[in-house]
Amino acid sequence: MRLQDLQDKLRAHIRARIDRGELTGTGLSREAGFQQGHLSNFLNARRGLSLESMDRLLETLNIGVLDLADLKDIERRAPHPAGASGFESVAVVSGEQAARLPRFTPEQVRESRNFSKSFLRKLKPNDASNRSEWLRFVLLQLDAKAAGGMFPHIPAGATLLVDRHYNSLQPYRRLQPNIYAVHAEARCLIGYVSVSGDHLVLRPRNPQHSVELVRIDRGRSYHDYIVGRVCHVGFEV
Repeated sequence: MRLQDLQDKLRAHIRARIDRGELTGTGLSREAGFQQGHLSNFLNARRGLSLESMDRLLETLNIGVLDLADLKDIERRAPHPAGASGFESVAVVSGEQAARLPRFTPEQVRESRNFSKSFLRKLKPNDASNRSEWLRFVLLQLDAKAAGGMFPHIPAGATLLVDRHYNSLQPYRRLQPNIYAVHAEARCLIGYVSVSGDHLVLRPRNPQHSVELVRIDRGRSYHDYIVGRVCHVGFEV
């Protein structure tokens, strides 16, 4: 995909989220560290963005290039060495299964989606427990209730790529809190996580939602409740 095509898709993505009330141009400019006029000129196609500026916008929006590109087109155009594929299939499973099962049977997989192997390899693990035998990446689909606490950062209907080999509380990026999928009482919760005494504290991004407390049972640790770090958010526009 050409850079111009990618920027056009990014404009459409941002406009769609503004139209749905998930974000504002002013708020996005502030979070990305842009002047509002700079973003306005980009959205109105009066100017393009440098690669560095695009990276800042993608990170602020918590999306990747693959969210903007047509995956079928990528698969069609990408060179594939004989006997090998540049993509890895990641299973969509329930939060309960993702929290408890190292691997999944075909009956437990709702569907699967392809991700670039190079993208997945760049993601750094941080396993606070022994999950080396666990299938590393899973996909979780959020309904409105599960996504509400992180709206508009993560909208209802989003599909989350979760790294189950990252269940420590160490920040993945400096000065930026991780978003985790957490399993508690047959529910899958999404939010920022910390530990206070014998409770795991799950903080939402949406101020209209309350903080969730998950009790850490005797003999267990906080990382037993963490399904994994959310490392990619995908949704249709």
